[in-house]
Amino acid sequence: MEENNFFTIRELIFNGNQDPDKNAIESPGYQPLTYRDLRLQVLSVVKSLNARGFRRNDRIAIITPSGPETAVSIVAVMAGFTAVPLNPQNNEGEYADIFSRTGIKAIIVQKGHVTAAIAVAKSLAIPVFELVPSRVAGKFDLSPAVQNGLVEPEFAIASDTAYVLLTSGTTTESKVVTKTQKQSAEGKRRTCIYQKITPTDRCLHIMPYYHGMGVGPPLLSPLIAGATVICTKDFIPSDFIDLIRIFRPTYFSAGPALSRGILRELKKIPPDRLKNHSLRYIRSSSGILPEDLSQGLETVLGVPVIDSYGMSEAGLISINLPPKRGSVGIPVIGSLAIINEKGELLKPNNIGEITIKDPGIFSDYENAPDENRSAFINGWFRTGDLGYLDDEGYLFLTGRKKEMINKGGEKISPAEIDRVLMAHPGISEAMAFPVKDLVLGEDIAVMVVRKQDDLSEDDLRMYLLAHINIIKLPRKIYFVDQIPKNPAGKPLRYVGTQRYS
Repeated sequence: MEENNFFTIRELIFNGNQDPDKNAIESPGYQPLTYRDLRLQVLSVVKSLNARGFRRNDRIAIITPSGPETAVSIVAVMAGFTAVPLNPQNNEGEYADIFSRTGIKAIIVQKGHVTAAIAVAKSLAIPVFELVPSRVAGKFDLSPAVQNGLVEPEFAIASDTAYVLLTSGTTTESKVVTKTQKQSAEGKRRTCIYQKITPTDRCLHIMPYYHGMGVGPPLLSPLIAGATVICTKDFIPSDFIDLIRIFRPTYFSAGPALSRGILRELKKIPPDRLKNHSLRYIRSSSGILPEDLSQGLETVLGVPVIDSYGMSEAGLISINLPPKRGSVGIPVIGSLAIINEKGELLKPNNIGEITIKDPGIFSDYENAPDENRSAFINGWFRTGDLGYLDDEGYLFLTGRKKEMINKGGEKISPAEIDRVLMAHPGISEAMAFPVKDLVLGEDIAVMVVRKQDDLSEDDLRMYLLAHINIIKLPRKIYFVDQIPKNPAGKPLRYVGTQRYS
């Protein structure tokens, strides 16, 4: 992708080198949407909302089910206002809290789709607009209709807020992250460059749209590069085989939970059905991909799984190219350093907290002064992730600082215990978490989803004793049907703590 001085989403989509006649959006059951029509749709949405009195930086929530309309509505709202993509499955209490904390001015819902957001918005006198789909992927009208033919569109400028995201909230309440148009543009452009996205690429979008990994790498970045985005509706892993056969994607992004489901489906079919597929790589995101899962996908599909590291606050931080096993790659962000608890810089191969500095990083958490004081140190953002850089500059993740279990003064990473358990052939999923202890303060427990029904707690204790230090041995092992996760597929350790403490 050619370097340019475009600092807004509108500039990147309207003034880039995209072929107007090329398909920008495709989706099962729809006619494709070209880049020419994508620009017309964005223009129509901006003018329509301007005609209703909305202006730059007004926060408009997109609360629609996954699909091409959601993809295009996020891009369109971002071009002129501030997009706030939200989970359409939230309940009334969650919407009331989010609307209040983020200052929502209007919401967009899909006609005929039931969501608790409508009742909450009406109770707060927040305007509700219905998105009415057409037979063309991502082309829609907003209802009630408004005359906007003579309205001069007002687009966002570089310093305006492009979008608002809620952090995953795996250990605490979610935080509000805002990114300016310029910060967003720089981050998405970085992904295009280092992921080597070209106009010939076809990205299969299977991630939720209401967190960073659904908005950036599989949506905005390929559109900026002039590639095609294949937007799925209600994706489940069993859809994967037909999607790669019919739509011929060249890559997709997925977290551990989705990737495991896809691998399970791939193993059900004869290898001949996978011959001559179009994929050239898989990008892993939203969590550390277990070794068995990464190797399984590479073996079945014959393409590399590229690990990466990113977050809502910063976008892409590192990508594992050229690949090194177990690493999330070479940092591609402006600056990255590993520090100890005193804030001192650590040498290679020493585990500490990952800190970053870059113009594309967000400025601060909204309305969270205490959180911001602890999140930044001398202009560096403290990611809360633990890891180390090796002698070649490759980054390795070892866990989350806030998730560390303090067992009588001994700091233990639950992610380390997860990885050991996941290597057991009789386990499909596992999650370690802290539980209260009157003597130690905290102790360790784990939730395990078994592949083998006869796998016992004693079996697992013997296995763990052979692979980890005895101090890291869980006090209790709970066999469960599923591990609690957030929409990105990350384990919710606090749920285990609340359930079993």
